[in-house]
Amino acid sequence: MNALDILRSCKKDVVSGWVEAVFSTYPLETTGFLRTKTNPFTNPVAHMTKEAAGILFDAMIGEEVEPDEVKSSLERFIKLRAVQKFTPGQSMAVLYLMKPVLRDKALPEMRARGLLDEYLAAESRLDTLALLAFDMYMQARETVAESRIKEIRNQHAQLKRWAQQLENGPDIPAEKKSFE
Repeated sequence: MNALDILRSCKKDVVSGWVEAVFSTYPLETTGFLRTKTNPFTNPVAHMTKEAAGILFDAMIGEEVEPDEVKSSLERFIKLRAVQKFTPGQSMAVLYLMKPVLRDKALPEMRARGLLDEYLAAESRLDTLALLAFDMYMQARETVAESRIKEIRNQHAQLKRWAQQLENGPDIPAEKKSFE
């Protein structure tokens, strides 16, 4: 059994373990919802997390995965984390939660078969994916910040218009002005 076969054999356990680890980063009242609601429209967080988990795992172990598919799935997951109430560290640390699960499920057998280098290569690919995700996260946060700035500018402009209208007083029709 080669390294890829060992890693493939533990995919289900690693993916489900990572998804559970990600869910545990949410508040307790949210975690139950994430675990029980399976409809992607009513529970997009769980859907995107599970989708990202499978593709992230495949890319990490060296499976033939389309780069655009990896990027797209990872980007949806990261954008979701970027708009939630997590610190940047909390948002990005979830990617590294796959390492302990992988170490538990795959490392013992790989070590026993002398495949430690292949195992470490998989962890290195995960590190590379995390760096890609960090770039995506920063871009998403910049987009959120720009939209907040735009919203504040629009609110300021509206307040300024209202203040000018109050300062100039109400518009009095021309007919009424002539009688005064």
